[in-house]
Amino acid sequence: MSAGERAIAKEMKRQEQEKIRQMKLANKMLIPVSKKTELTLELTSFDPNGVFYLSENRWMKIFKMEGEINKLVSVVQNLTGRVRITLHMDGDCGRESCHLSLMETGEMYEDVRQKMIEDEAVLSKAVILYPLDIDEAMNQIAVNFLKDIRFLYASYVRGNKDWKREVFQEVKEETKSFTMKDCYGESFHVLAFPTNKVEGLLKQLMELMCPMYLSIDLNSLTEEDHSDYKRAIEKRYNKRLPVNTEESFINLSISAVIICDSDDARKILEETILSVFSGHGMVITPSFHMQRKVAESVLSMGLLDYKIMRNVGLEIAEAMMGGEEDADAKIEV
Repeated sequence: MSAGERAIAKEMKRQEQEKIRQMKLANKMLIPVSKKTELTLELTSFDPNGVFYLSENRWMKIFKMEGEINKLVSVVQNLTGRVRITLHMDGDCGRESCHLSLMETGEMYEDVRQKMIEDEAVLSKAVILYPLDIDEAMNQIAVNFLKDIRFLYASYVRGNKDWKREVFQEVKEETKSFTMKDCYGESFHVLAFPTNKVEGLLKQLMELMCPMYLSIDLNSLTEEDHSDYKRAIEKRYNKRLPVNTEESFINLSISAVIICDSDDARKILEETILSVFSGHGMVITPSFHMQRKVAESVLSMGLLDYKIMRNVGLEIAEAMMGGEEDADAKIEV
């Protein structure tokens, strides 16, 4: 290595060390979690006001949500981050809760915090959001996992606790089903979405009268993404799309988790779920060999992340998530 190359390598190393130092200074307001929690949840630290700092510079904040879910589709195009909607259908022909997880990517918390403020302002034009602090968020996740605890971050940090072990229920998986506590469950994910508008999906799912969690991830597409997708469609179908087409697309992922009191009930509901989604032009499948991974992601509202994103037309996405009389996400606050 020449003297010039050594000087360049030394400068690059110095810049990297300075970058790490600046990141630590910027993130000093965050509270670190135990090593056990970092291993099991890939959670590094958190802001008690409600922001989780996860692996790969992923940040997340959870809100209770009220409003028309389909209105989120158009505003998501103006976000820098990704959103996940988690619907809990209580099995009594209603919706027990609706939460929105806002996810951002970045190295420095101050930059990410500003992104979250801006994205929350955009989202608030479509729905009403009630931010959860860390204790409220973790207690809600515990409820999703059928655990009756009182989560207090100060106690859990002081006690060097493994948050996953304390808050999550153990999920024992088989090829296409799982058991959790005394319940029988099954995880699903959507592989393909319809090409035409079909309304009433959420209403029909609520009418099944079975406890179910539905997870909907939404992410905007850049202009480059739109162009690439258009070219891919033209190549696949060997035809030229109109140059002046105004159709817009969004990145969408849907997963579902059902929870039943018997395995027979699970099997019956599985067939019903497959039929309902198929009737709306969607290809849904049990999450083979990924039952635990999908269930933990859905029930944790994205704290553990799993998704299969697909490009879907805006109008089609809006129709799937609304358009019917019962499209509002009503919650008690």
